[in-house]
Amino acid sequence: MEEQKKLSVRDVLWRKKHARDKVLDAVGKLCEEAWAVVEKLANDRTSSAKDAAQARELGLRLRALGYLIEGEHYIDRIAFELRSKEVYLKTNEVSQAYVAEMVVSFLDTIIAYVTQSTWDDRDLRGPYTDALKQSLNAIRQSLVPEEEKQDDSKESLIK
Repeated sequence: MEEQKKLSVRDVLWRKKHARDKVLDAVGKLCEEAWAVVEKLANDRTSSAKDAAQARELGLRLRALGYLIEGEHYIDRIAFELRSKEVYLKTNEVSQAYVAEMVVSFLDTIIAYVTQSTWDDRDLRGPYTDALKQSLNAIRQSLVPEEEKQDDSKESLIK
C-alpha cells in the first residue's frame, strides 16, 4: 500500500480557501437574486411594500452572511503567515468554533426568516422561497464539515 501524501499547512489552507470561495460565490448569487426581487417589486406597482421590505431585509442578511464567511479567511490567514503545525491546529479550532457559533447560527436565522416570512406575491411565496431555502440548506451543509475530514486533515499535516 502506498503511503498517503502528507499535506502542508499551505495545501490545507489553499483547499479550504477554494471551498470557502465556492460558498461565497453561492451566497453572492443569492444576494443578486434578492436584489433582483427588490427591483422587480419596486417596478411592479401592484406589489406590496411588505414584500419589498422583506426582500430587502433578506438581501441585507445574505450580504452579512457573506461577510461572516469571509471572516474565517482572516483566522486562517494567521496560520498561513506563521506556517507552523501548532499554530494551524490552534487556528483550526478557533476557525471551527467561529463557523459553528457565528456563521452557522446566523445562517440558521436566515433560514428561519425565510420560513416565517409571508409573501403577498405568489411568485415569491412558492418557487423563490423554496429554491432559496434549498440553496441555504446546501450552503449550511458545506459549512458544517464532516468529522472524518477534520481528523484526516489534522493527521496528514506536516510542518
